[in-house]
Amino acid sequence: MSWKASCVMDERVRFIADCLSGNWSMAELCRRYGISRKTGYKWVERYGREGIDGLKERSRAPLSHPNAVGAQAEEMVVVCKSAYVVGAVEGESGFGKILS
Repeated sequence: MSWKASCVMDERVRFIADCLSGNWSMAELCRRYGISRKTGYKWVERYGREGIDGLKERSRAPLSHPNAVGAQAEEMVVVCKSAYVVGAVEGESGFGKILS
């Protein structure tokens, strides 16, 4: 006997199909699929709102980065860093001299 291979999306679609059949309660379905009721209700809501696309994996990356540096400040840092020579300059013993 071979193991059944299934992907996450297939399991979610089966969960929704079982939920829509009305044969099981949400608690029974969630136990059967090994998920929390909160997750089960979330999938049902997303399916109702977005259809099959609502069941796809979503990015977990934050939508905003509160400590991110603005484009203008980033440009200023790059300009300042490129004005300094890192390492020894040929013929001189200075480190980090500003080029003019």
